[in-house]
Amino acid sequence: MKELEEIRKEIDRVDKNITELFEERMKLVIKVAEYKKENNVPIIDSKREKNVIEKNIKYLKDDRYSEVLEEFYINLMELSKKLEKKQIYSKKNENLSTSIYGLIGGKLGHSYSPYIHKLIMEKVSLNGIYNLFELPEKKVKGALETFKIINCGGLNVTIPYKVDVMKNLNEISDEAKKIGAVNTIKFSQNGMSGFNTDYIGFGKMLKKFKIEIKDKVCVVLGSGGVAKAVVQYLKDNFAGKIYIVSRNVQRASKDYDECIISYQELLKINGDVIVNCTPVGMSPEIDTSPVSKEVVSKFSSALDLIYNPIETLFLKYAKDSGIKAVNGLYMLVSQAVASQEIWNDISISEDIANEIYDKLEGKIKS
Repeated sequence: MKELEEIRKEIDRVDKNITELFEERMKLVIKVAEYKKENNVPIIDSKREKNVIEKNIKYLKDDRYSEVLEEFYINLMELSKKLEKKQIYSKKNENLSTSIYGLIGGKLGHSYSPYIHKLIMEKVSLNGIYNLFELPEKKVKGALETFKIINCGGLNVTIPYKVDVMKNLNEISDEAKKIGAVNTIKFSQNGMSGFNTDYIGFGKMLKKFKIEIKDKVCVVLGSGGVAKAVVQYLKDNFAGKIYIVSRNVQRASKDYDECIISYQELLKINGDVIVNCTPVGMSPEIDTSPVSKEVVSKFSSALDLIYNPIETLFLKYAKDSGIKAVNGLYMLVSQAVASQEIWNDISISEDIANEIYDKLEGKIKS
């Protein structure tokens, strides 16, 4: 018993030292917050956090504690960010305003974007709200000007305005120019800039699920706006052969340099990756698939950019055929994360994207 008491006394001594060092660290955190407040620097810095964890793990003399130390620093930095946020967004800060973000489109219906962006902003300590703005075509230009006047935090763009909004923008990113479509708008002193985060999200999805496309035969179902982003990513990352399948081959041939084939011609193709960029199979029409099980079985990976339902009939065909099946949920989350990075000039860790993905998957399944 006496030995236990001695050990506890040693723990008390160490705890006292930890508390003193904690207080010293928090004072430094407040100084960092004051600098960020004065210089308009975002609270989150995922790269810095990762470096801090890796650096301090190396200081350990006993590797058995590395996992616990990592968890300790993750929690410590969460507390630090909470204190920074309190310091920056205190009631004394009369200049604090809530940034407005949103999605503009023709018919938005039920969208998970507000839920996703809410989670992102909570994770990276951003003060903002994300709304849906359903607009008729004749009001899009005026709405963009209004968003610019009110200093909007940023906008996402969906069907049918991904192409039309480009004529109202001051700058367009290289990938958006090549794709010929914009789904993200950033507002700044220079005006409005357009980006395509579908391109980024598709790439993140391939990476997460370990789908190789270099030198592979890839088939893209559909020829609309999101298909353009997918095709451009495949081209930029050295896909071997790309086939675009369209119900209107002649019309699609005007938009693409790649090989355009009909759904009948697809029956002759054996490939590696098939990507569904059409809305066929989306809820509530869940008993349909853009292609037959016979077609799907000729590939090694099947990707469906639909995320509701989680498993479309197209993906069920893939699973039944014993091939890799991936839905579009991670792409949805990743393009939203990329949008926030663009709007706020920050870097967001993949851990945050993975956590939001898991939460959203559970929400949709429930």
